[in-house]
Amino acid sequence: MMCSVTFVWCLFILSIVVRSDPVDYNIRGTIKPGWEFVRDLFRENFVQDRDLGASVAAYYQGSLAFELGGGWFDQSRTKPYDIDTLQLVFSTSKGFVAAAVALAVQRGLLDYSALVTRYWPEYGQNGKENTTVADIMSHRAGLPDISEPFEQFLNWTAMIRTLEQMAPLWPPGSAHGYHALTYGWLAGELIRRVDPKKRSLAEIDSFNEPRTHRAEIPAANGIATAWSIARLYSALNTDLDDGKYKRILNEDILKLATRSNTPEDEIDLVLEEKSSFGMGFSLFHDALSDFGPGIFGHGGFGGSIGFCVPAKNFSFAYVMNRLDISSAEDYPRIAPMLKKIAEFLN
Repeated sequence: MMCSVTFVWCLFILSIVVRSDPVDYNIRGTIKPGWEFVRDLFRENFVQDRDLGASVAAYYQGSLAFELGGGWFDQSRTKPYDIDTLQLVFSTSKGFVAAAVALAVQRGLLDYSALVTRYWPEYGQNGKENTTVADIMSHRAGLPDISEPFEQFLNWTAMIRTLEQMAPLWPPGSAHGYHALTYGWLAGELIRRVDPKKRSLAEIDSFNEPRTHRAEIPAANGIATAWSIARLYSALNTDLDDGKYKRILNEDILKLATRSNTPEDEIDLVLEEKSSFGMGFSLFHDALSDFGPGIFGHGGFGGSIGFCVPAKNFSFAYVMNRLDISSAEDYPRIAPMLKKIAEFLN
């Protein structure tokens, strides 16, 4: 009898010890006072096995609010995933492209309302003569897809020649459909044409095979950290680090770049659902309505995202190495975190 009681007490004590020493999932980083709740919500993604490795970061009023990394870089869980781990972020890259084009507009190198042929004469053929820069930036150019073999994706010049010769699927400017890959080449070639040094987006800005990473597919193969994405979106909207670094875009250009160019309730002909675009930026007023109006950014395949809430002077980014394709719009792995952050800001 005494042995049985002793055994039960040992089990009870062991359960207390186990519960009081939770797994930390390699979660490391920086959190300013008041934002500690983010760590708990971030950790929950690992507890629930939603993430293998991930990083999250945010800027508030021009300063870093939090930056956390956690989990594992590899399936065998031998290498930690930390705040400096570089991550393929798929279409979150489109936000970087949009920022580069907006900067070109600010410098007078591009005009959203101008015809593409003003900068790229060879583009004006086979029904594309009246395409504007705005049409390209807001997915209204009529070239949402391309059937070339993957090897050609690695050849910028070949892709540009193909796009020049294509006929649009709809009259440019008359409708919109998500240009998943072609957006990057179209916008990227505009940058090449007007940049005084003739640089590509890869040279201006800073699929998992190395050869693909070396290719320029601006719409889909950007590599970044959560910190770099959050910092970029903050810098588009405000000065950083107590004024040490000036904002990238002035207020007028930012408003122009993030104003909707999609008629209300217009259906995306590719996604077959409502979507809204400014000049390259996704407008998240429906998907992230808890933050209020004016939210802009871009998400990527599998769940990565970066966005800015200008009215709150807040930017956020999340990147990860486990792709969740269950719901691209609702961002289920970060929905509880974003809800709590919105409550905190409001």
